[in-house]
Amino acid sequence: MNIGQESETVEFKLTTSEIHAAVETIAAMLNKKGHGTIYFGVDDKGTVKGQEITDNTYKTVTDMVLRDLEPKITPSLEVVKFVGENGRQMDVLKLTFSGEQAPYSAFGRFLVRVGTQNRQMSRAELRRLFLDEDYSYPWDRELSDYTIDDVDDSSLREYYKEAVACGRLSLSSYDKEAVLAAVEGMKNGKLFKSTYAMFGENANIGLNLAVYATDSKITFLDLDIRKGNIYRMQKEAIQYISKNIRWRAEIKEKRTDIPEIPMEAIREAVMNAFAHSMYVPTPEIDINIYPSSVTISNPGTFPENLTPMDYVNKKISSLKRNPLLLDLLFRCHGMEKNGTGFKRIAAACESNGIRWETEGNPYSFAITFYRQPSFRLNKEIYDNLSDGEMAIFRLLLDKNNLSTKDLILGSGQSERSVQRNIASLIDKGLIVREGGRRFGQWVINKDILL
Repeated sequence: MNIGQESETVEFKLTTSEIHAAVETIAAMLNKKGHGTIYFGVDDKGTVKGQEITDNTYKTVTDMVLRDLEPKITPSLEVVKFVGENGRQMDVLKLTFSGEQAPYSAFGRFLVRVGTQNRQMSRAELRRLFLDEDYSYPWDRELSDYTIDDVDDSSLREYYKEAVACGRLSLSSYDKEAVLAAVEGMKNGKLFKSTYAMFGENANIGLNLAVYATDSKITFLDLDIRKGNIYRMQKEAIQYISKNIRWRAEIKEKRTDIPEIPMEAIREAVMNAFAHSMYVPTPEIDINIYPSSVTISNPGTFPENLTPMDYVNKKISSLKRNPLLLDLLFRCHGMEKNGTGFKRIAAACESNGIRWETEGNPYSFAITFYRQPSFRLNKEIYDNLSDGEMAIFRLLLDKNNLSTKDLILGSGQSERSVQRNIASLIDKGLIVREGGRRFGQWVINKDILL
């Protein structure tokens, strides 16, 4: 008698002596499909052979599944009776199982089912399973050991003012306990982990800030590593980018300062990084500013089969990795909750002619905005510069207020060449000195800016 073929959810074993391999198959099937069935007493062609089944058989199978599979599952065992062509009764042990806590390991190994075979999971596949689980992982609703006394009062007070001003919090006056109650940020006197990350006085959320002299991560003009709560760090990230990108002035009836990258797009990207980051372990958000681009990256990526452009082009609800944290950010007008952030980034960039792109891998997610090299200056200025002068001038465009030492380091030129190019740029009226000889710095002459 034949009962079919093996598949990604069905496996045949001739006897329970193959229980070691069967446990590996259980892990592989759970990691691929979340369920499966193994028949003991059937050959690999699906032909029923039968086997002797005793109380010890049940015990052997159950003990190994419970002992050597992680996380634990509760399998189901039953005896299925078949009658062969000669009328002989044959017993088959049917083991069925399911689980929703992938990834599963067997004997310390992580396997995945591919067709009718089990193979070792790659690092990327394993990481992706952890990330997919994280979208429903209840980190931000887990209680911390912190109480209301561990909240930074100044952060919460500013948050309260912003939330009330944008109509997303209804409290007539500031009271720390009342605010935390209104945003459902604590339970039984304990702060949720996301609440502490957002407002904690000694929260340790990392923010790595850097301005590079070239488009490769070799020489940096500025490097700053900060730690703090999310409320402070997201503001500092936006301020840092604003300070280090190019601006131009448009004068009509009044002066308007316009950034080379729309600040609305910058804010959305920064808030996305904090809202959808993985917070186990404590994350570090990276802001890297290059001569040609600005990149904002965070630990955490999109689930399989979804891309940011799906949110731009389709009607898709946001996947909430950290729903409570997302709500906290929403209340202070930091971001929306309905998955429209990428639509707003795309719209702002399109209306300003800015190219942007995203990149995700099993370890992180990044948004890159491409800068406009001639954003602040007339093209004629560039046409009259030598290569050496251009190198110095671009360094000052990307980060004003640099010392001669900074310019030597950033341009890769000798001290003599830098001094000669500085003198030429002064003669052309493009740069000026601010401060004294010892502590002064070189800056772009504001009179030439558009």
